[in-house]
Order: sequence, then structure tokens, then C-alpha cells
Amino acid sequence: MKIFLSKGSIILAVALACLLAGPTLAQENEDREAIQASLRALHQHQADLAELAEERAESDKVVQLANTLARDHAILDEWLAEASGNSDTQHDEHALHDRESFEALRELEGGAFDETFLSYQKELHIAAIEYLEQNRPQVDEQLGEFSNHLLVNHETLLVNSELIDSLL
Repeated sequence: MKIFLSKGSIILAVALACLLAGPTLAQENEDREAIQASLRALHQHQADLAELAEERAESDKVVQLANTLARDHAILDEWLAEASGNSDTQHDEHALHDRESFEALRELEGGAFDETFLSYQKELHIAAIEYLEQNRPQVDEQLGEFSNHLLVNHETLLVNSELIDSLL
């Protein structure tokens, strides 16, 4: 009987340790899917912004910036789609961007568009950088493909943020 209690105590202790250890695998998958959806929405939004800049911007530098951002995000989106098995989680519920600000930007042209576009891009990049910093993996383990993707997104956003700053 004593052996049974010891085994039962060990099993109970292991189960309790697993519960206290952190998020479950299901929770980690949900978090990963939410991050993927947020990034896919951001990448698509950059394509929409580049198209809008082509139509409304006064400055060639703003159009070039928009096209550079769209190209970078298209590459990142393609990589993410491949890494996530082309899952197409709804983007809108995980969007990092502000739909109202985008709609207001659609009403502008010329210099007013350029100024607002750059400010909006700056805010968008700051929010995305902060989002990735808050959601980076907490464990120092070998860099898996998803963790590597988050790191590359973060670095790309930092570089692109500097490009935006150079035009502000």
C-alpha cells in the first residue's frame, strides 16, 4: 500500500507541476495563431497603403517608401504563409492597424496625404514593434522557424521605422 501511495503522490506531483509550469500547448497554439493573424493583417495592410500612396501621394519619396514597405511585408507574408501551412485566420479581428485612420487617410491627397501617411506609418510601426516585443517567446531555446520569423519581422520593422523617420 505504501508503494501505491508513493506512486500516486508522484503522479499527483507531476500533474500539479505541469499545471503550474505555464500555458498549455493549446494556449500556445492559440497565441501563435493570433500572432500570425496579426502579422498577416499588417502585411496585407501595407499592400493597401502602398496602393493608396500610388494614387494620392504628392512626393515620389513617399511612394517609394510605401512600395518598399509593401515589398518587405509581402516577402514576410509569403514566408509566414508557408510556415503556417497557408492557414488563413481572419485578419480583421487581429489587426494592429486602425481602420478609421486608414479611412481618413483615403480622403486626403497631395501634401496633406504625405504628412498624414508618414505619421500613420510611424504609429503603425511603433505599435507593431511593441506588439512583437510583448509577444516574443519567453524561453531562451533554439530559434525555431516561428521565433526566427518574429525576430526578422521585428528587425524589419525597426529598419523601416528608421526609413519613415528619415522622411518625417
